[in-house]
Amino acid sequence: MTLRLTALCLFCTSSFAQAAQDHSTAHLFELSLDQLLSMEVSVAARKEESWLSAAGTVYVIDKDEIARFGWRDMKEILAAIPNMDTFYQWSWLAGGQRGFTGNMSSTLLLIDGREVQNLLANEAFMMNNFPAHRIERVEVLQGPNSTLYGGNAAQGVINIITRLPSLHQKTQGDPDRVFEIGGLIGEVDTQQANLLFSGGQNAWHYGLSASWFSSDLDYQEVSDFVFDDQRFSRSPELDNIRDHGSRGYRNNEHNFTVDARLAYQQYYLGMDMTRTFNVSGIERVAYDFVTGDDSWRGYNLLFAGRNFQPDEHWQGFMEVSLFREYKEKAKQQGRVPDDALSFDDIEVFAEREDIGPSYRYRFRTQFSYQSTPDQDWIIGYDGWRTDIGHKIRDVDNAGQITPIIPAGWPVDKEKSDKHALYGQYARRWELTQGAMLNLTAGLRYNKQDFTDDAWLPRISLVYQPDQGSAWKLTYGEAFRPPTIFEFDGVQDNSLDSQTVDMYELNYSQGWQWQGMELTNVVALYSMTIKNFYQQIFDTDRRLWRTEVDGKQQARGVENLLRFSGGQWQGFLGFRYVSADDPQLDGQDHLVNVPRTKVKLGVTYHQDEHWQLSAFVDHWASTLTEANRLDGAGTTLEKIPAWTTLNLHLRFADWPLSTGQRLNIGLYAENLLDKTYYHGNPRGTAPYQFIQAPRNLRLQFSVLF
Repeated sequence: MTLRLTALCLFCTSSFAQAAQDHSTAHLFELSLDQLLSMEVSVAARKEESWLSAAGTVYVIDKDEIARFGWRDMKEILAAIPNMDTFYQWSWLAGGQRGFTGNMSSTLLLIDGREVQNLLANEAFMMNNFPAHRIERVEVLQGPNSTLYGGNAAQGVINIITRLPSLHQKTQGDPDRVFEIGGLIGEVDTQQANLLFSGGQNAWHYGLSASWFSSDLDYQEVSDFVFDDQRFSRSPELDNIRDHGSRGYRNNEHNFTVDARLAYQQYYLGMDMTRTFNVSGIERVAYDFVTGDDSWRGYNLLFAGRNFQPDEHWQGFMEVSLFREYKEKAKQQGRVPDDALSFDDIEVFAEREDIGPSYRYRFRTQFSYQSTPDQDWIIGYDGWRTDIGHKIRDVDNAGQITPIIPAGWPVDKEKSDKHALYGQYARRWELTQGAMLNLTAGLRYNKQDFTDDAWLPRISLVYQPDQGSAWKLTYGEAFRPPTIFEFDGVQDNSLDSQTVDMYELNYSQGWQWQGMELTNVVALYSMTIKNFYQQIFDTDRRLWRTEVDGKQQARGVENLLRFSGGQWQGFLGFRYVSADDPQLDGQDHLVNVPRTKVKLGVTYHQDEHWQLSAFVDHWASTLTEANRLDGAGTTLEKIPAWTTLNLHLRFADWPLSTGQRLNIGLYAENLLDKTYYHGNPRGTAPYQFIQAPRNLRLQFSVLF
């Protein structure tokens, strides 16, 4: 595969090089400082506002930057955010923000402002199912914002703005027509195909985006790692007797996505859908070295609504939606008898476990009132009914397969209701000598079954001494409600939600220096999470119960510098975090989070077509909890520091003779072939996951 990619790249280079020499150097990709400072974002205040005056710390990555660096999907895009930690276990993307890690259940994931968190564990529904072709820009809010978004926005919010027509903005004229196809090929039989088209006529707007991804993910280095008990498994019950000679291991994944939009005048409807096959990666490689799940997960989000604008002061929308989620799991399971001495002694059997389908029926409405050019109000309602499907497990009893609901599954918690009212007030004052002061304050009341009611405030004060800088002071509170799994085996009727509060000081500035345009964001913060859920085994009642106890605090600094000048463009991100995790061996430890992280990205534009981009990631060493090799409890293991280099050579926007425009790029991941690992914030065995060795992929798109 490497030779085929290299040959194809050389062919493309020789074909396009002469044509490129005919074009003078034109810095089409150079950032405009004024445009960047006034770039509008919506994630912080649920309304369009300039990036510089946005209420809080917001990072924006647009499709041009994604294309320059060759990022294929969301896991590569999010790695550019200086204080976001993602951990790749070859399928589901775990992680968190600002020193907190886990299953991403405290980071709210939105597509065009609509929640796509899964219903079972509140996880952000991210695997390899977010290809970059569908993305116009990604807005990441650091820190809590349950005031506007409700549960699961405890650590922050990710809003993916698609390239399809916006449905919450008043349409003016016919939109530009877009028709694009693209794809990629890479090593380990990696393939992707995608298309996107959108347009409109008169009062109609429409758009469709679709993609298909497939990969064996069977790098030799990953296969060797799976067979290494000391580095991978640490399962005392299994390591000494599992079949180390088998080569049945596989890790293939397939998924596809569809986004669709249709609007007529003020009415609209749409759909977001994803299906993924193999949802455990190498986390559950089991007795026969076949991946733990011959399974699939997916969701459908269907929505319809109407926009309102009765006069120049009022505007809003009403929307109904249906979110349907599936989870099907079939795996090799086993019982290990106490006297087992070899792999042949393991009682291996096939097990199937399904949950669902599960549903969320939702109604939400929001209206804004602009009383004066410097003053506006937002008020909204959000309510839904959730219906979780039964957990069904097939049990083999003397050759008879019987589907059962496992004991302890909280059937009485499968149906629940939620209602929330929220409001936000924003005021802007013009001070002397052009200085501005912006105030944004909001409050949410949230009521839902099986957990406590919540009042959730958020306030941000932004002082702009001039047009190029801003000081921001923000306080916010948020919560994450308990999941169906956290009620599993619990006799309590209710659990208090996990809560978080944050204090943040942000300074943002744009300036020019020696012919370069620069912007910089630096933020100091302190966040405290209370009410951790801990699973405790009650020896008297012989069942697991959930206790709400303890708190965790994180403090840190994050910085992102962007620069552009001449033929160069790039960014430099840095973070330092200090966090207290639950005690191990009587001491607090920072686990699963590197204390420092640095990311440098640089693009050199040879001309308006040729670009060479490189970016360097550095993670400090990390502690993680792991099973002891002797089986006596757990211990802390150190994951060494690592530095990787990725390259992307791109030929952009080449006009073809038939009128289309071609983009083609060669992406080299882990160019120095560094062996490095991510920790496992979800468990102790395996306690780490090896990452991809050096590999190449060729990607292209044609714009019609």
